Amino acid sequence: MRRLRAPIVGVGVAVLVTIAFGFLLYQPKSDEQAVLEEETAALQDQQQTLRGQIAQLQEVRDREAEIRAGLARLQRHIPDGLSQPSLIRQLQKSADRAGVEITSLTFDQPQVPVPAEGAAPVDTGEPGTTLANIPVTMVLEGGYFQVVDFFRRLEVDVPRAALVQRLTVAEAQAEFPTLTVTWGGQLFAVVPAEEPGDVEGTDQTVPQAPEGDGGQGADGATEAATETQP
Repeated sequence: MRRLRAPIVGVGVAVLVTIAFGFLLYQPKSDEQAVLEEETAALQDQQQTLRGQIAQLQEVRDREAEIRAGLARLQRHIPDGLSQPSLIRQLQKSADRAGVEITSLTFDQPQVPVPAEGAAPVDTGEPGTTLANIPVTMVLEGGYFQVVDFFRRLEVDVPRAALVQRLTVAEAQAEFPTLTVTWGGQLFAVVPAEEPGDVEGTDQTVPQAPEGDGGQGADGATEAATETQP
């Protein structure tokens, strides 16, 4: 019996040692290894994300000139502030070159477009500013082909973005073939976000283009009134 008891005790001790090794040494190391594997996987994902961001930044750097040119073009289309004087000069030059006469030009107060339901407001990229549309109405007189040429120049020569929404044509007081054309639409600008409607214009006179700048210019100065709604 004593001879059998000794091996049994030895086996029991070995089992206890194995269990103790599993709980005291192996299991903590195994848990630690699992944590390290999770951290390694997270770091690898982070590394992949950073590589993607670096690639994007490198692409931006490579396209810097193209991006800057695009931003400059966009700023000409939608400037900071109303920029009415420069727009009036551009419109008058196009009218002179087309051979039509601007008899009236009216800007209303800037208005902030209401985003569609669920849509985010327009981000201008400049804190404290917002995109605003400026209602504009123009009346001009000229022959049919001259009027068509003016609207072509409005699209091609005038850098300011303009949306023509309404257009009416009638016989002018000078009678046919002179036409009176009234069009209304929207201009766009980046204005302070506080109260876009408080950005007031001033009464201005449309300057005549210099002589020789464009063929059949209208005689005399053309007035441009800037209205402010109460």
